Amino acid sequence: QTQDIAEALRLFKVSTMAANAADKGGVGASASAGASLGGKNNNSIMRAALPSREEMLRTETFLRSRLKIGHIVNKQRIVEEAASQGYDATVVMRAIAIMVMKGEMTERNQGRLFKRIR
Repeated sequence: QTQDIAEALRLFKVSTMAANAADKGGVGASASAGASLGGKNNNSIMRAALPSREEMLRTETFLRSRLKIGHIVNKQRIVEEAASQGYDATVVMRAIAIMVMKGEMTERNQGRLFKRIR
């Protein structure tokens, strides 16, 4: 019975850490939490999570064609629209973040909206 309690506490801690990492957007922390669950590090999961350069460029091109300069758009709406056209939602979110870092877009309203600048 004490082993069951210890296992329950361990699972709770691992799931809490994974959820915390997911909230912060940390891919590595959730992967390491998953590795501690399985007892070994599965690098193929990490490689599958990273999009290829071509996929990122294709997604950025979609975003540029969809958003005209000066338009303000709801982030959730554009992600859903891209997903309905076959784009991966996580890749779209990552492309948006990259475009914000490049200065092509700015985020507004705590990241719910974004505006294309150039």
